[in-house]
Parts: sequence; C-alpha cells; structure tokens
Amino acid sequence: MEYFTADDPQPCKFGDTDCILKICNKIFSEQASEDIPSLNLKRLDPLHVDRMEINQGGNSPVGINLTFTDNMIHGLKNMRFVKVKGFGKDLAGPHELKAVMKSVSLVGRYSINGKVLILPISGNGQSNITLTNVRAILGFSGKPMEKNGETYMDITDFKLSMKPDTSHYHFGNLFNGDKALGDNMNAFLNDNSEAIYKETSASIDKSFADLFIGIIKNVFSQRPYAKLFMEK
Repeated sequence: MEYFTADDPQPCKFGDTDCILKICNKIFSEQASEDIPSLNLKRLDPLHVDRMEINQGGNSPVGINLTFTDNMIHGLKNMRFVKVKGFGKDLAGPHELKAVMKSVSLVGRYSINGKVLILPISGNGQSNITLTNVRAILGFSGKPMEKNGETYMDITDFKLSMKPDTSHYHFGNLFNGDKALGDNMNAFLNDNSEAIYKETSASIDKSFADLFIGIIKNVFSQRPYAKLFMEK
C-alpha cells in the first residue's frame, strides 16, 4: 500500500522537529484552502464547525450557555508554528506544537443565555468573535492502536490553550432584536473584553480542543505511525 503521493513533502526523520515545523507551516500557508486526501485533511480555512458549545457556570462572574451552529473559522491559513516537541520513535510522546496567529474569527449563527459580569444577556442570530495576535499551544500523548497488522497513533490527553492579545465580540439580534439594548451590550462586551476572555478562556480552550482533536486524529489514523517518518 502506498502511503505517500508524488505531491506529498518528503517525510521527516523521527524527532526531526525542524523538518516537522517546516511541513506544518507549508500545509497551513499553501494548502489550507484545499482538501489533502493523502493526510486525511479536509479544508482548514475556512473551517466548517457544525456545532460548538461554551458553557460557563459555577461562581464565575460570566455565566453563559453559548451555542454556535453552522459556523466558519477564518484565519487558520495564517497560523505559523514556531516550535515542535516530540514525534520520536516512541509514539507515546509527549508531543507539543506552539503556534501564533495574527487573527482568527468564528462567524455564524449563535444562541446565548446567561449573564456577563453584572448584566443579563440573551439572543440568537449571527455572531462574529475575533481574536488577534493569538499564541497557541497544542499538546497530546500518543497511544498505540493496532489496525490491519500495523501500529497507528491514537491521540490522548489532548490540550489546547490560546492566549490572544485582544478579543472582539459582535452578537446580532440580542434581546429579541432590541437595537438599543443590543448595541449597548456589544459595546459593554468589547469594553470589558479582556476580563470576559479571562473568565471564559478555559471553556473556550476546551471547546476548540474538542474540535481540533478530531482533525489531528484523522491525520494519524490515515497512516501507520512508522510510515509517517523516515529512519534516517
């Protein structure tokens, strides 16, 4: 069985993090807008999101149930990886990728109910959440998975953290379309965006991690781990 096509980059050596870095950046900068069947990758930019939930409760001053449906993530083509760890012969890891993005936006339908700091919030419609100058860390461990006599890497303990310099929010049709209340709430959200993001960052990271683990699992389920790299 052929695991590579003529268009694929030359495989890296096990643990050659400089080489892995270059391939990851080539994929995002040059091929993010297209499917890559040989890597089992669907188009990354824009990335379709069927559903994403951010549920924040407990004693937090931001207590919301926020659901996004049929959204698009724009900006992943501008992601640049700056450091890679792991990916040696021992697939158990740990493995880690650090990246930066100038801007990434989640755009589409939403519904929200709850409170933000001291104010109640409710609505459904179109939204745009944009993060700028984002520093991201993706980390995970590997677990051997046997299939057709070969060893593949399953992904476990996946974690994602994102730290943006700024965040901007716009929610349309808040408060049943009351424009004055909606405009005031959007202004309030952006005036307090740093505090709001800090309170919701753990929930946001988890929601995005749930999305990206599926993408990474698809890549490593396509080929046996040993076939992804070269010995020498």
